[in-house]
Amino acid sequence: MAFEDFPLERTPQPRRPSPRSSPSRWVILGAGTIVALALLALWWMGRAQVPSVLLAPTSPTDGAAPLTRPNRQPLELPPLATSDSILREWFAALSRHPLLTRVLAQPGIVRAAVLAVVQIGDGKTPAVPLDAMRPNERLKLVGGGTSGKIDPASYVRWNGPARALLDINATDAAQVYVNVKPLFDEAYAELGYPGGNFDDAIVRAIQMLASTPEAPGDPVLLERSAYFEHDDATLRSLRPVQKQLLLTGPDHQRQIVAWLKRFAAALALKID
Repeated sequence: MAFEDFPLERTPQPRRPSPRSSPSRWVILGAGTIVALALLALWWMGRAQVPSVLLAPTSPTDGAAPLTRPNRQPLELPPLATSDSILREWFAALSRHPLLTRVLAQPGIVRAAVLAVVQIGDGKTPAVPLDAMRPNERLKLVGGGTSGKIDPASYVRWNGPARALLDINATDAAQVYVNVKPLFDEAYAELGYPGGNFDDAIVRAIQMLASTPEAPGDPVLLERSAYFEHDDATLRSLRPVQKQLLLTGPDHQRQIVAWLKRFAAALALKID
């Protein structure tokens, strides 16, 4: 399957010149989380301000390694439809990074986060909910040809997003998530999971990213008219979000996955 630099599943389109960005813009949030993913994923869940608390032990979910989960603190939550304003205040109190501001400027913060996590769990790149994290600089190949290894500078673009994730204390992020979880559950139900527990979506998303193999050596990419694809058939067969994670570089991949596992452990969620 062919893929673009970001997002991977977008139908190939003619390239548009990227706007110039000041060096300071990416001092902390370089080119886009998590997620790696995110993502890839999940850093925005840890952006609300809450007082320090002690974690209360809950029933173990793994006989070999008892886990703990924070108790929900007494907190009056606004309706989901009007939650953006208060969430922006909480998030801004914890971090005022410009990329976070861009992400939070979009309407429907919780719904966007839920959609992103669900899409990651399905193996898709959350292009729409995380569009604000799209890098300005495109992926480059060594030598500037139409095939070759990834230019190491392309990995540098992800230093900022990775750093933003790693600077968040996973235990604090877990407490914040538990506090606002009813909003996430409500948005999750709207996507077609009535009565569903958003914890399940988090587990699926983390498992998807954690199961991404590390690329053997420096992977060779083939540039097409408006996208790239892996020369290696095994890597080419990975899910889009997994291929996106590979593009962050091996160091970022390991760091992101390790953080996500710490986050899951803080929530007493078992990741296979």
